[in-house]
Amino acid sequence: MYDVIVIGQGLSGLLSAIWAKEHGYSTAVVATGTGKIIQSTGVMDLIPGTAGGLNEWVELYQMSHLQLGQLTGVIEQFKALTKKIGYPYKGEIEKLSSIVTGSGHVKKTALFPETISPLPEKGHIVIVGFEEVVDFQPAYIKGNLQKARPQLTIDVLKIKLGNRSQRTMTQLDAARLLDQKEIRNSCIKQIKRLIVEKNIRELDMFIFPASLGVEDWKETKDQFSFELNAKITEAPGMPPNTTAIRLYECLKKEAVKLGVRFYADTTVTGCTIDGEDIKSLTIQTANRLSNLNGKQFILATGGILGGGLEVTPEGLKETALRLETDEKGVLLHCLSNLYQVGASRGIQVTQNGITGGIFTLLSIHEMIDQLHQQMMIGGTRSA
Repeated sequence: MYDVIVIGQGLSGLLSAIWAKEHGYSTAVVATGTGKIIQSTGVMDLIPGTAGGLNEWVELYQMSHLQLGQLTGVIEQFKALTKKIGYPYKGEIEKLSSIVTGSGHVKKTALFPETISPLPEKGHIVIVGFEEVVDFQPAYIKGNLQKARPQLTIDVLKIKLGNRSQRTMTQLDAARLLDQKEIRNSCIKQIKRLIVEKNIRELDMFIFPASLGVEDWKETKDQFSFELNAKITEAPGMPPNTTAIRLYECLKKEAVKLGVRFYADTTVTGCTIDGEDIKSLTIQTANRLSNLNGKQFILATGGILGGGLEVTPEGLKETALRLETDEKGVLLHCLSNLYQVGASRGIQVTQNGITGGIFTLLSIHEMIDQLHQQMMIGGTRSA
């Protein structure tokens, strides 16, 4: 029997498992697939799809003064974890940063990895694309970015990675190639040559697709920045985004290192309930059904986009435990040893279909505190 069983291995699931394990609890993760984290941009927004700041965030999620007071500690906890796992995040919730996306639009975000740098209002920028990667078009990006930042001087370049594929090459493919030093050297040489040919001077920043290496992202970013003598940023766009995949892989490695047990490619088809408690999950692997026993359970299956909620003619349905919900996807009766995090709390905490990363972090922090209290006293939560 596990102390804690987490259902789902997206951002909510992996962070829940890591922080539960750090409290000393035997922890398991049950998941089908990898979670929606790898389809994200890897940045942590306050309110997805808007430029709303902290005041708007508090109002949208109806935060109390106590919750707001916890937020700084939550952010520092997340930053400490990402630094520990080798993929540090930076940024502030009080002052959002403007970053450029893979479409050339500017968005406001709270936390972002070190491969991303805030976009300046003025200066000279060069957008660099790869001939082999068709979903990042520097000329198109320039058009959108110029509208958002009219005071910027923007040039575009296209270079060759030197590798062809039998299929369309993604930005992730390019990132894996750039882990190789000889390919990085070739790319830098091409950029320097084109800069001279186009008589481009006094550069402030280079914008690349989300492809600056996977395992060796820091070495890649530092080499480009040093040799090109300017700031470097990735512009995350359509998935797969290497920015998100790096975070997922680092979190997964940390969870495994801590001793979290993963039940991969396993579907939760229901649960056994005794009074107010869940006693076990019914899980299916291939053609085999079995039970998985636990003391506390964390629902980290996401909302509609994550597959945790399903839209049916009768309304929203919770897909893992088959528990009844209201019209917003909120559980009508949350069992005493079940904790919901992130978008699994229902569509009232989503914006444009997803939760903001910052809300997700806070919801996990609150959940871990509640779980720890109950594990210490060996009791059950009050409603």
